[in-house]
Amino acid sequence: MRILLLGEMMTLKVMTLHEDDSLDLADWDMKVGEIRHLPVVDHQRRVVGMVSDRDILRAASKHPREPVSVGALMTRDVHACLPTVAALDAAAWLLESKRGALPVVDGEGRLLGIVTTSDFVELARRALAGHDVGQPHLRA
Repeated sequence: MRILLLGEMMTLKVMTLHEDDSLDLADWDMKVGEIRHLPVVDHQRRVVGMVSDRDILRAASKHPREPVSVGALMTRDVHACLPTVAALDAAAWLLESKRGALPVVDGEGRLLGIVTTSDFVELARRALAGHDVGQPHLRA
């Protein structure tokens, strides 16, 4: 049996933010993109944080009318993986950490893609439907 790697199932086109972007922009991007997590990158596309829809909800309740930057509320302790990591190991980490997304980076920490819990649910759906998950659909 072949081991599925993160690089084979990650979403390649990833919306990103910078630390000085507003949470309003993050909220808009999430709503338009129908996503729940956005990586925060520096000018070399190295991952420096993550913002989730939950972060935005918390900020809205604590700072209802104040402008807040992404850098003020993002999670800085981001676990990222190389594309050569086994999908099984990444799924286990997501379950254990109760996180919803995992940035996929190169050896320099630059963002290559992202894998979310929704990607794993889709993989499970395809497996349950009898589709070949050894040839995963690469999402653009």
